[in-house]
Amino acid sequence: MDKITSLQNVLFTIFIVFSYLTYISVAFGISTNTQKYLHDLDYYVKIYVSLFLMWRFNMFRNVKFNDFDKKIAFTSGIFIFTTTVLNKVLIHYLDEIKKLLN
Repeated sequence: MDKITSLQNVLFTIFIVFSYLTYISVAFGISTNTQKYLHDLDYYVKIYVSLFLMWRFNMFRNVKFNDFDKKIAFTSGIFIFTTTVLNKVLIHYLDEIKKLLN
């Protein structure tokens, strides 16, 4: 694995772990301030994942599919699906809690 690929692997893993930790903290009420960052985090991480996938798998590069690529493709699909669903569910859940408290 070259240096750029290694760096991308580390950055990708950090982005994924950080975003899931944020979703967990919002879901369990650990941090109430993270809700306002939820949309921004979701937006930027999806852009990062999209740009990374376009760069890694564009038609002008000749990339031999390896275990790292399998990890990226599978994790990206799971991440985009879960964050899209979780974002809607968490926002609805938090709005319902606010209604009950008011």
